[in-house]
Amino acid sequence: MSPATGDVAAGDPLAGMVLSYLDDSEIELRPDDPEAECRMNTWHYSLPIGFDLAAVAAALEHVVRQLSKRHRGRSGTFYCWYDEQAGQLRCSLTSKPADELPFGGRYRRTSDMTDVLCLAASDTQPGSIPRDELTEVQGPAELSQQTPESFPVWAVTLS
Repeated sequence: MSPATGDVAAGDPLAGMVLSYLDDSEIELRPDDPEAECRMNTWHYSLPIGFDLAAVAAALEHVVRQLSKRHRGRSGTFYCWYDEQAGQLRCSLTSKPADELPFGGRYRRTSDMTDVLCLAASDTQPGSIPRDELTEVQGPAELSQQTPESFPVWAVTLS
């Protein structure tokens, strides 16, 4: 990590992990192979206790700027979300536009990354679901009637 990117991370372990996204030479826009694009470009980060929101936000902004330079003239979207079940911050790059992100579930696009980071920061037990929040499912018919809430995804078009 160069001194400039080290300044962005400001000593925060999660910010440093986010910046390491730029170190992977296999991260590439692959419009002809969306499965490989998703597999190669999606990273996940475990959450350290008490991460610095401002440092992680600065790291994400830096990643977007650098990816925009790296892929100048090519269409792409960098996006980030919090996976509550896994307790992980996740980032990816796709050749799809921001309104066609490759999610199987319902999501809502946000232009404010703090929607995602605050959700992650407020999780007191990342990757755990408290017993009182579990619900019993009787069978497939009941499962198909449940509609999970949408989750925030910060998505930025590379420029």
